[in-house]
Amino acid sequence: MAEEKSEDVKGNEDERKSTPFWEWIIAALGLVLVLGAIGTTFYRATTEDKTPPQLEVKIDLIEQSGAGHLVKFTVVNTGNQTAAAVAVEGELKAGAETAETSGSTLAYSPANSRRRGGLFFTKNPRQFDLQIRVTGYEEP
Repeated sequence: MAEEKSEDVKGNEDERKSTPFWEWIIAALGLVLVLGAIGTTFYRATTEDKTPPQLEVKIDLIEQSGAGHLVKFTVVNTGNQTAAAVAVEGELKAGAETAETSGSTLAYSPANSRRRGGLFFTKNPRQFDLQIRVTGYEEP
């Protein structure tokens, strides 16, 4: 009986020692992917220009929202740095007079990205000259 157990243990040890060839292939592929990601990150960090955030806001949609109106917008950051606390302001203008203002803050806008948000107005933005712009940001 003791001899059977020792043979079973030896059989299990042999199975553990021989790693199938396909496992080596998968491990090598994983290593190549990890090293490639690290290399790409290092290359981009050392060679890209550090341009400040280039923030542009675009109006996507104006729709009724409850008792008011919602203006959905997209902030596009074409710069190579992230902007935090991106402040967006919208104004409804009637000639030189401002009829209503609304503001929103996006938590962050990473480099080369798009982030969406919305502004609420009580008056209908379609009846006024809607002006929307980014008013500021913080460095993260």
